Amino acid sequence: MNIPLARLDFPLLSAEDRADIEFGVSRRCDFIAQSFVRDRAEVSAVKRLVRPRLPGCKIIAKIEAREAIANLDAIIDAADGIMVARGDLGVMFPLWEIPILQKRIIKKCNLAGKPVITATQMLESMTASPNPTRAEVSDVANAVLDGTDYAMLSAETAAGKYPVEAVRAMNRTIKYTEACGGDFARCRQ
Repeated sequence: MNIPLARLDFPLLSAEDRADIEFGVSRRCDFIAQSFVRDRAEVSAVKRLVRPRLPGCKIIAKIEAREAIANLDAIIDAADGIMVARGDLGVMFPLWEIPILQKRIIKKCNLAGKPVITATQMLESMTASPNPTRAEVSDVANAVLDGTDYAMLSAETAAGKYPVEAVRAMNRTIKYTEACGGDFARCRQ
């Protein structure tokens, strides 16, 4: 549950969290995406559970909570990678602040040499339509230009009617944007 402006004191890891982590470790997962990370201690707690049994597993801290923004540098330092989880950030902050928060998180990750994933509603219209909107394509391209390492699809591929088309649209947009880079004159006019 996401309650904006509330500081909820709950255990670092619930019984369900521990069971999910155990499931991932038992299946030798490559990554664990840790939701609602608030500070370095929470990332460290998951690492202590995972690393003795699965040293290569990477911990991705999902930045979704207001406290995570306040503790961003320490979280980036502690985690193996960061996910800009825009859906819950959009509940915690006014929507118009999300693009700047996204850019700030990506830049800090780039400077720290940590991989960063931009997620949530990248091509959301493709859950029901075979084509993305112009705004969605621009959103993906801008995330790439900002320096995101990965753009993640969620509902588009998990529950959408056009999962293959969504992957193709994302792939085309990313490849074209990366080919152009910051040299816009080099791109097709």
